[in-house]
Amino acid sequence: MKLCVSSGISAFLPDHTPLPLQSSIDLARQAGFEEFDWGMNCPMLLQENWQAQVEGMAEAIRSAGIHIRYLHTPYDYPHKGSAEDWERFSLAEMRAIDCAAFLHVDCAAIHPRSFMRPDYDAEEEYAQAVDFLRPFCDYAHARDVTLGIEIMRGAGASAPARLRRFGTDTDVLIALADEMDEKICWDTGHAHISLQNQKKSIHKVGHRLGMIHINDNFAEDDVHLAPFLGRVPWEETMQALRDAEYAGSMNLEVKCNRLPPELRPSYAAYMAASGRYLIHLFDTAAS
Repeated sequence: MKLCVSSGISAFLPDHTPLPLQSSIDLARQAGFEEFDWGMNCPMLLQENWQAQVEGMAEAIRSAGIHIRYLHTPYDYPHKGSAEDWERFSLAEMRAIDCAAFLHVDCAAIHPRSFMRPDYDAEEEYAQAVDFLRPFCDYAHARDVTLGIEIMRGAGASAPARLRRFGTDTDVLIALADEMDEKICWDTGHAHISLQNQKKSIHKVGHRLGMIHINDNFAEDDVHLAPFLGRVPWEETMQALRDAEYAGSMNLEVKCNRLPPELRPSYAAYMAASGRYLIHLFDTAAS
């Protein structure tokens, strides 16, 4: 099993100043990561020369000896945008799928369009998710791209029970993936915040598991901590992945963006070490 990390591992300074992709490439390579899960966004994909930009970035990643295993489609969608804004978002999403095709990634994570709601209507939310995802899934099928519909984060363990969000329930996510004929991206941090039982849920997902996002938290906020720094039960999670015959990479969706640059190499080294230990737990789990 290969060790993978998200391309956003070092995307910003603590004051939110953006850093070039090369910062993440250098940090990942230094820490010993072998693969990238390339996160894409609308500003990059809506430039006139977007394809040349992507090809140049891909060459920089490959030149560092890092394989592009996965991709994350944009989720910086306009929450209250105009019809034109949503058309531009859809264009960016389609272009990300084009990137997944020419980069030959194993799976591309995609979020259902969902928001925290106090007036949650399960049937309406499901119908909206289908309407939102259908054109992207059809576009991906036509290009032989596999999408992984990602489990979403809930409001947190201490939030009012009435505050809900679509995509946080394993059974509903499975029904959606089956209807769309797509895979599932299991995000351990999102599942933990959504109070899903990792072992039971992963067993349910089973063969639908297309990729994983490994990160930790305390079931409140999506802080993308390295494994063992929060409360995700890692031993049983690795056992469940083994039971599900997961065949992908150990893909850490973790970030150093709140740290001063001087502290990032040591934390990234811990991230990689924790990922390698998870691989050990996976390899030695009972089969």
